[in-house]
Amino acid sequence: MDGTSKARRERWMQRAEAAYRRMFEGKSEEELVTLTQRENVAVLIGKELAAFLLEEHVAMDRAAQPVEASTTCCPKCGQPGTPAVQEDERLSERTVATRAGQIRVRRQRWECGKCRIVFFSAGCQAGLGDGRL
Repeated sequence: MDGTSKARRERWMQRAEAAYRRMFEGKSEEELVTLTQRENVAVLIGKELAAFLLEEHVAMDRAAQPVEASTTCCPKCGQPGTPAVQEDERLSERTVATRAGQIRVRRQRWECGKCRIVFFSAGCQAGLGDGRL
């Protein structure tokens, strides 16, 4: 397990531990009396954990910051794009609505000089609307 993977696993363990404490140690007996109250808290915690896993997994995706412009094609003309965010700049962040809840996604933006548009890469082989971020 490399350092990045180890750090990610540690973040997960901390989140899971905090979730357990919220469910079993953080709420008083008066707050979680009915099955509905218990279910609401459990589902909320489950969604938060699912969103964390999804956000972490998306962050390690190679499409987040492709190395080669040739792998990032303009969705209009198909020509390779040029990076809109330079190496020393922070990647732009956007919020995406998922079934698990809102997650933050960082992706390199690309520009097409010919079409004069900015786009996020889904790869040259990917079709439009394939669900990629």
